[in-house]
Formats: sequence, structure tokens, C-alpha cells
Amino acid sequence: MNYYIVTTEIFNTLTKENISYMLKSLDNTKRLIATTDTVSERVRRFNNIDTCSSYTFTNHSDWVGDGTGVETWEIEEIVYLPGIDD
Repeated sequence: MNYYIVTTEIFNTLTKENISYMLKSLDNTKRLIATTDTVSERVRRFNNIDTCSSYTFTNHSDWVGDGTGVETWEIEEIVYLPGIDD
């Protein structure tokens, strides 16, 4: 699995069926995704799920806004459904 932050514009071009997790940034300009695809046009790439999760805790004001972050289990278990709240 690959973990990225991409712009909304790039997200809109990706194959949604290959995305297993997606979270919108609070300002709605970026998407945190887990995908089987390799994305060359990205804002940030994470080496693994743990660094991805850790990033959201460090930068919580961009992603959750409540002083917490996204746990690894959330990325693993919350399934992205294409077309719902893209």
C-alpha cells in the first residue's frame, strides 16, 4: 500500500477503485490517501502507515482540528467508498 497527500485536483484524476482510505483536509484542498497506485504528482509521500498516521498527529490542525490525529487502525479499517463525499 502507498500513502500520500495529494491535491484535490490530482485526487480527482486517480482511479478511485484503487484507493482504500481517503481523508479531506479541513480546508478541502488536499486528500490523505492509501492506494495501491503509485502517484508521481503528490504533495507528500509516506514510507509506511505509521509515518502517515504520525504526520496527522503532528499536523492535526490540517486534518482533524481537535488536537488528535488519524490512528493507523482508522487508515487500515475505514473503507473509502468511491463517490461518497469525494
